[in-house]
Amino acid sequence: MASCKELRGIAKARLKSAKILMNVNDWHGAAYMLAYALECSLKAVTCKTLNLVSYPENTKKKNIDSVFMTHSFQQLLLISGLENIFSSRGPAEAWDNWGKFTIEYPANWPQIRYNTDLVWDEEKVEKLYDYLLESRFGIISIIRKRRKW
Repeated sequence: MASCKELRGIAKARLKSAKILMNVNDWHGAAYMLAYALECSLKAVTCKTLNLVSYPENTKKKNIDSVFMTHSFQQLLLISGLENIFSSRGPAEAWDNWGKFTIEYPANWPQIRYNTDLVWDEEKVEKLYDYLLESRFGIISIIRKRRKW
């Protein structure tokens, strides 16, 4: 699997992809890229927090795989060590951004690429982008600022 540096690079590339898709009004694609960026960001933080050379792949060890092989933002938040920031114990604005972003995605969010019933419009996707980046308390903004990845 990818190293911390590679995951950080993937996250940045997916944010760039999301912005490009937003510029051509592909709201569904942009929403997917934003979620992908958050997942990679959290996995990069996990590598740094746990001092891992790379994010664990399928190790064939059930107890390890059940922790790391996930797309769940809540589970990734826990193993990344960022729960103290993006919870009621952290800044209210950060917790608010976390909640507003993650509520828009089902637990197995990668499946949204197959779900054409989900409605992603300009207003919703712009807000999702802001929850990640645009404010002082944007999720990825905080990760960058605090040098967590």
